[in-house]
Amino acid sequence: MEDLQEESPGLFTFSVVDASTREGVKRLQELRQAAGRQIPVPGVMMDGSIIFDRIPDMEEFGEWLEGQTTPKG
Repeated sequence: MEDLQEESPGLFTFSVVDASTREGVKRLQELRQAAGRQIPVPGVMMDGSIIFDRIPDMEEFGEWLEGQTTPKG
């Protein structure tokens, strides 16, 4: 995701939540409230929605991202 973020500056930002730390567990609980359900670990969320219940490969995530940013019509 770092590579895709560098290729498309300003298109998206990401952060990693380390569930093995106290801060990570707290953040995971906050994200769980936003999602309204248990969050898969590993997983990918965007704007409070779970979009992958695993870590996608770069190509798969790039295709998904392109589908979200391509104008419809």
